[in-house]
Amino acid sequence: MDLVIGGSGFIGCRLVEILLRKKRPVRVFDLAPFPADETLQPTEIMAGTILDLKSLKAAVKGCATVYHLAANPQLWHRNPKIFNQVNRQGTQNVIEAVRSANVNRLVYTSTESILAPRAHQGLITEDIQTSMTDMIGPYCRSKFLAEHCIADLAKNGFPAVIVNPTMPIGPCDRNLTPPGKMIRNFLLGKIKGYLECTLNLIDVRDVAMGHFLAAEHGIPGRRYILAGYNLQVKDFFIRLAAMCHRPPPRFKVPYALALGFSYIEEWYGRLTGREPLSSVTGVRLCRRSLAFDGTQTWQQLGGHIIRPLDDSLGDAVAWHRQKLATEGIMV
Repeated sequence: MDLVIGGSGFIGCRLVEILLRKKRPVRVFDLAPFPADETLQPTEIMAGTILDLKSLKAAVKGCATVYHLAANPQLWHRNPKIFNQVNRQGTQNVIEAVRSANVNRLVYTSTESILAPRAHQGLITEDIQTSMTDMIGPYCRSKFLAEHCIADLAKNGFPAVIVNPTMPIGPCDRNLTPPGKMIRNFLLGKIKGYLECTLNLIDVRDVAMGHFLAAEHGIPGRRYILAGYNLQVKDFFIRLAAMCHRPPPRFKVPYALALGFSYIEEWYGRLTGREPLSSVTGVRLCRRSLAFDGTQTWQQLGGHIIRPLDDSLGDAVAWHRQKLATEGIMV
């Protein structure tokens, strides 16, 4: 039995599909229900949170491979302490649960946002070294600490590997990741300007396959960057515009204006509970070098060839259009 913690999410659903197609029995452990419209359903579903160690231990029991994808992935929360509770403490609970069971492999889902040192220029590879002083905001700090917990686990002999996906895109982005929000808002005509920065985009189905390959071929203690295509935000919108037959945004938002606006948005969010349109962490990350080279990872994990970017974007646009149509919005 394979366990996917956070299996109801964007990446998790695609990983569950891969495992089921390979005839592996799969147990999903998640707070959210597994989407009913997914064609392939998990063998077992257990509702629970990684903050509940007792439930975690029950979920891990009898599982040979554990994929830990659960986290709070947002860059802002009204209560910043939630990031440390869920991402760091939750990961420590997962570690305690797998150590108490007969688990053969743990795959931990980290993030690309902790791999961007302040002064780094050029492509980021698996050999990059960062410190706590490089971390921007409570989300990044919590994921940095969580990754170090997994690295320490591996140093002590446990078969754990780390994967750092960049920004996944593709169909079935039900919870709206940052690129998913951009695609949806572009289709709705809400994006009038852009902040200059570089993104690395990769198909969510390739990210899921990267998790599976890391479990099969990854070396314990190693980090694997699941990266795809480096793209300027301006070029991202130009590609979207060509697919959607509408003009791209032409106004480049100055960094200082974007940062000031995000501070005001977060202040208002703390007062009202409304999620900001942009976060301070997100804007500040745009000033870092976020161009990645995942060539080494894909070679070490069996030479998997990732999908062309336009295919992934096209599938994402088609899914978001269909989703909007079910809401009565034609775009």
